[in-house]
Amino acid sequence: MSSNSMADLVGEYVRVAQKYHEKAISVLRKQLEYSETNTRTREDVTQIVEMLEKCTIQKPLTAREVLRLRPSGSLSKKLVVCSEDDARKIFDKGPPCFPVLVVESSTQQHISIDWFLGILETRASLDVHDFGKNIKKKGRVAVRVPSSSAIDMFKSRQEMQRKGSQIYPLNFLNLNGIKDNAVPEFLANRKDFKILELSREENGKREYRTESTDLDESTSFHLLASQGAVHLPHVDHHYVYTTIFNEEGHKLWLMWPGLGIDGLQTWRETGQVPDGGIPVYIAPGYTLIQPPGTLHAPITVSDCLMTGTMHWHSSQLHNILRYTKAEIEDPEITNESFSRQFIEKTTIILALWRRGSKAYTWPPDEHLNECLEILEVSKRYVQLMKGR
Repeated sequence: MSSNSMADLVGEYVRVAQKYHEKAISVLRKQLEYSETNTRTREDVTQIVEMLEKCTIQKPLTAREVLRLRPSGSLSKKLVVCSEDDARKIFDKGPPCFPVLVVESSTQQHISIDWFLGILETRASLDVHDFGKNIKKKGRVAVRVPSSSAIDMFKSRQEMQRKGSQIYPLNFLNLNGIKDNAVPEFLANRKDFKILELSREENGKREYRTESTDLDESTSFHLLASQGAVHLPHVDHHYVYTTIFNEEGHKLWLMWPGLGIDGLQTWRETGQVPDGGIPVYIAPGYTLIQPPGTLHAPITVSDCLMTGTMHWHSSQLHNILRYTKAEIEDPEITNESFSRQFIEKTTIILALWRRGSKAYTWPPDEHLNECLEILEVSKRYVQLMKGR
């Protein structure tokens, strides 16, 4: 892609992103006008609007610009917007420390909300967040309801919204991946990014065998939410790279990349997100790659379906363990429970590293002992949680 083309791409992104940043604030303010006291809309949307009003759309870097720079703390706070071909060049250089937004390519296939709802009808139940519920009584815990009831609720609120009525949003959780080939093409078949997926023992006795497959299931997932659904700032657990592909609708992804453990701990201690949040507009057909440990808060500007994947990179195993230790010390950093499969996965992976396997790129050997120590801390934590 030529320099002019890349500049045009960045310029167009900024123009459209500013439009949807303003639209998101408008949609959420309107919801606050009709929402009742103590509903999740009133509580959560109030906070998100305050955050959105304090941030502005950032002019992204191009792939050419970022490929000339060395990794640094300041670079980790920059957004890159690029084509699929340029994304491949970025990942060829190594796992990026900065968020990357990849524009739509002609090879990508979409699934629709209607198609997806048809698939969900085959499930027995769904976990649903209803933003009209009283948060003082119900908290922020999803309610498990029969799939048919959840889908009817989603469709009826869609119809009410089309007729101009104000509705409370819905957010569906724990939607395991059903789309074929969910991994972005530029990320596919990169061995170091497949270590989470491949770290399983097919045969023999496992010392830490678990019936749970929660980490395996998280490698591919879907997000379905109606207009106005928001999520308060949080971090995806266990230091994963997260990819998000927008199938249908409009999403604003407010993020604070590059904080590190110290920055996340400051956020938790003060209860305040740092200045300089980046609202990232994810258009239909666009893919966001979110670096591990990124504080973020998604905002649904219109009914939206997304397909996501999660990955570990083998060279970042030390940080995977360090951030997991931080989650043990403060579980509220993430919105997800400690994975029941984490011990099994990391035991297998650390054994490979310890015996000098050449299959993956490892962190410096000087970090191995610390990783083994954190694994033992994790085992004790899991045993403690089982006893409660």
